[in-house]
Amino acid sequence: MRILYIDSKFGSPRASSHARVYHFAQRLLERGHEVTIIGRDSGRMELEEEKRRGMVTRGRLDGLDVVLLKVPYAQAFSKRKRMLSYGGFTLGAGLLAAGAGRADVVFASSSPLTIGISGVLASRLRRAAFVFELQDLWPAVPIGMGFLTGRAEIRAAESLERSLYRAARRIVVCSDGVREVLVERGIPDRKIVLIPNVSDVEHFSPEVSDPSFREQHGLERKFVAVYAGAMGVTNGIDQLVDAAVALREEGADGVAIVAAGNGTEKERIERRVAELQLENLIVLPDIPRAEIPKLVGTADVTLTAFAPFPILETNSPNKFFDSLAAGKPAIVNLDGWLHRLVDEKRVGVYVPAGDGKALADTLADLSGKPELVRELGRNARALAEQEFSRDLLADRLADVLEEAAADRSRTSAPARA
Repeated sequence: MRILYIDSKFGSPRASSHARVYHFAQRLLERGHEVTIIGRDSGRMELEEEKRRGMVTRGRLDGLDVVLLKVPYAQAFSKRKRMLSYGGFTLGAGLLAAGAGRADVVFASSSPLTIGISGVLASRLRRAAFVFELQDLWPAVPIGMGFLTGRAEIRAAESLERSLYRAARRIVVCSDGVREVLVERGIPDRKIVLIPNVSDVEHFSPEVSDPSFREQHGLERKFVAVYAGAMGVTNGIDQLVDAAVALREEGADGVAIVAAGNGTEKERIERRVAELQLENLIVLPDIPRAEIPKLVGTADVTLTAFAPFPILETNSPNKFFDSLAAGKPAIVNLDGWLHRLVDEKRVGVYVPAGDGKALADTLADLSGKPELVRELGRNARALAEQEFSRDLLADRLADVLEEAAADRSRTSAPARA
């Protein structure tokens, strides 16, 4: 079977934190399929047999055919520049897909939502099955956060969303929260497949840590909570600062918070920490992806934080699944499906988003319950291995694509949108 895989976030595990596409594609190769990936050229990927022509780079990566588009994108882009970037990648990916040769199934992964247009175009031209993945719930997330406000653009985005759902033979979602929303909207449950983000049990482990880290930062004998992830508007990092203030006021000197990552809010957070003279919150420079397992391994608990916007409760954050693989209890502030998961599986604790005092109280409480922390950590690692391992979820995606292609072969009507 020939698979065309479109994802603007594609990156090799040696250069990017978003290696889901790479690992899933490798599993497809192992099952005997041919895979061509169309992604964005970030300038950080080395390909074999690399050939550059204008804005397009072609090559191979560990058995995968890879086509990369030079379309700039950054979190700091204005709304207008983001839209231009989304449109540029969608147009380019659509044109490349049109000339990519025969395909049995086209798998397009958003966000942004517009990538689905490239997928439908390719599926119609190649008379192939179309499978659509929702990494985030678009356009509901930008609407819910106030990024998308114009009535005309909202109507257009929602119309496109409905059309893509109709065109897709299967819709892959990364969280149970998104699945629930789609079912409420009338999408048949049989059409939706849950494939969450992966717990990387190969690289994160309870045995992987950096013993020198605590000594370097004066954290010996302290209860340490680690946040390792993006620091953008959606991530609500102010809650960590507020928690550090509350811990200091309560005299909880034995608790410290460490934050590592990068994003548009990082400099402002660093200024807040300096102005408040917080010694119990350490904001680290951005560190390589390869060093994250060691950092998480030094933690007693991890933090999965987002800003207090209800629509974000449908998210499936990588940092949470990394925490499970590392065997660390996760403190999460997403209500909904993630809240239910940590409670039902006893792998962490929920605190309300935006509530620094609640986070501080939870950290102080857990610091005095080492047996509970160890139990939650053991449960976390077991859950990662049993339900969120890479091979398990990669096989689930392979099954979905194979079934979609088989369904397509039994009918003659191409995908329409």
